[in-house]
Amino acid sequence: MKPGIIVRVFTLLMAAVFFFPTVIVAGTSFNSSPFVVFPPNGWSLTWYRQVFADGQWTTALLNSLQVGVIAGLIAMLAGTLLAFAAARGRLIPQSVVTSLAMVPVIVPTVVAGLGFYIVTVHIHYTANAWALGLAHATLGVPYVFVNVLAALTAVDPNVEEASRACGASELVTLLRVTVPLIAPAAVIGGVLAFIGSWDEVIVSGFLTSPTFRTIPVLIYGNVRDGSTPATSAVATMVTLVSLLMLGVAAAVPALKGRKSRRKTA
Repeated sequence: MKPGIIVRVFTLLMAAVFFFPTVIVAGTSFNSSPFVVFPPNGWSLTWYRQVFADGQWTTALLNSLQVGVIAGLIAMLAGTLLAFAAARGRLIPQSVVTSLAMVPVIVPTVVAGLGFYIVTVHIHYTANAWALGLAHATLGVPYVFVNVLAALTAVDPNVEEASRACGASELVTLLRVTVPLIAPAAVIGGVLAFIGSWDEVIVSGFLTSPTFRTIPVLIYGNVRDGSTPATSAVATMVTLVSLLMLGVAAAVPALKGRKSRRKTA
């Protein structure tokens, strides 16, 4: 058997393993009975209608969207600045900046959640979208940092030098040349940070309350108390949003390349 075929078969098997639980959950969400059963006893959209009619689910959905957008934007800004400091900075070694940016990956999430909780309680600023969004942004910084640092490393120094040789200042070169070149990487990192915030439950468990909950926290609470097909319906919608955002991240480089080809033409 050829190595290429082995790789394809292995990839398909791994994809099946990863997506099988999602298929099961999605199947139970269309069940016509009030119990979580797979295969479904009958097909129905009753539980999706119930989710949108239930105020706690819609409120949690809006909370998650708001927190995710805040986390994605803050992570995109902070990760991009750290990437510039690592790639172009002279005062601090790149290894130090990289280690700082990757701290959220190293520190256990439950420890980070406890730390965020202590800080927010101390300053009396907890259980709201901005506090949780800032915490999630910290966890999302590595996604942006890695992408932008790779993009900055790939930028041809001659392009920036040509801009300065034509009379552009350092700021104009940064805004008109460098930033457009790394923008797709920053957007992809921000999208990944949004996805990380969208399904984060450990840190959210520390920073939410009965009056302010996100979708993952509400799903976890319902599963612990006794899951219903409505919970499966919400979990399916959460997965679809994540897949949609991944599609957006995958489409960004293609759109950038098409725009560049149009300018060249």
